[in-house]
Amino acid sequence: MKRNCKNCHFLSKEYVEDNTGRRLNFAVSEGERKQIEIQKNNPIKEYYSTECHMGVWREGATKKDNFFELVVKQKRDNCFFFPYQADMLFQAAEVLQKREQDNKELKQSNMYTRIGLWVATGALLLNALINWLRIA
Repeated sequence: MKRNCKNCHFLSKEYVEDNTGRRLNFAVSEGERKQIEIQKNNPIKEYYSTECHMGVWREGATKKDNFFELVVKQKRDNCFFFPYQADMLFQAAEVLQKREQDNKELKQSNMYTRIGLWVATGALLLNALINWLRIA
């Protein structure tokens, strides 16, 4: 799965009520995501504004005018990507994304620790060999 906004759970649509100004956020449905690919445009722009639920971008507030390029083509390496799962609430996706990110950082930290232990082991063995050769 490509890491783009169309495949991200946090792709959301926002509706602003006329009489109260209250903002309502909804996840973009699977059918609407497919329509983005087919139409190469924003299929829900008549009623909603589209945005990243985590605040990375918002339609109309970015310099990109081309919605398809913003959501599908643009490479997103510095965002909160979490694969889309139908019927999952944003709060649950936020917690799971955070857990996944923490696990990724922990694995990287563990890898550096293991590398350091191997280097220390090699240095100790080399030191023992040098001391053994001096005695012999």
